[in-house]
Amino acid sequence: MLSRKNIFQTILLLFLTAINLAAQADTTHNNSEKEDPSVSADQMPYFKGCAHLLDGSVAKRTCSNQNLVNFIAKNVVAPPKSDVVGVVYVGFYVDEKGQVADASILKGLSTEHNEAALTVVRALPNWETATLAGKPIKVKMTLPIRFAQRDESEFSNGFQLSWGTLKSKNVSRSTLQKMLTVPIMIRDEAGNKLEINELLFERNRKGKIADAQSNGVVNEEMMKIVKKLKAGDAFTVTATVQKKGQFFYVDRSFDIE
Repeated sequence: MLSRKNIFQTILLLFLTAINLAAQADTTHNNSEKEDPSVSADQMPYFKGCAHLLDGSVAKRTCSNQNLVNFIAKNVVAPPKSDVVGVVYVGFYVDEKGQVADASILKGLSTEHNEAALTVVRALPNWETATLAGKPIKVKMTLPIRFAQRDESEFSNGFQLSWGTLKSKNVSRSTLQKMLTVPIMIRDEAGNKLEINELLFERNRKGKIADAQSNGVVNEEMMKIVKKLKAGDAFTVTATVQKKGQFFYVDRSFDIE
């Protein structure tokens, strides 16, 4: 999860837009053959959370891009005490099952930044697969991750996230399930209620991340995250709110017992 002292922006640099035309399908049939650079996918992979939208639509591609940005921004771990700013380019494959494989640095920064970029890319969940002539195929992707320090105030310590009767950091899955119908509330320093623009549920199980998001209301995918929690998991709720034209992130973490 993002360090409050060293928060990073991510940028796609036309990822999955220009890449839609340039990314190559891997047509390898055995280890002795190389991919044919002249073959492109009819449809590039979609990041998770957009299956309800029409394949090939602008809305689905926009959804995929935004969900990917949100995942990277939420889960990249910042190198401590670093003022380095720049872009790390990570190459990887999305295979016929939608799994991410063979992540590597194409162009990097420091060793720490490169490792941070590789770690978050390797943690990417399964994608909707690329297709060629209606069949799933393996494709090579390039993801630029921009590291740039942001104002620490964007993570607000003055705002409060409350969720029903939850008070303790240690909580059971059954207790959280009972809260799923209870609205999550954000209040500023003066106690004023703020509208939630985006809401994110994240489960961390021994470094493996699963998450789901919405426009402020707990949806079915987020409920699934809660229902699959196990003892020992870390569970984090993050809300994005706006005040006086500035966006703030407000989070609250729980340890599942």
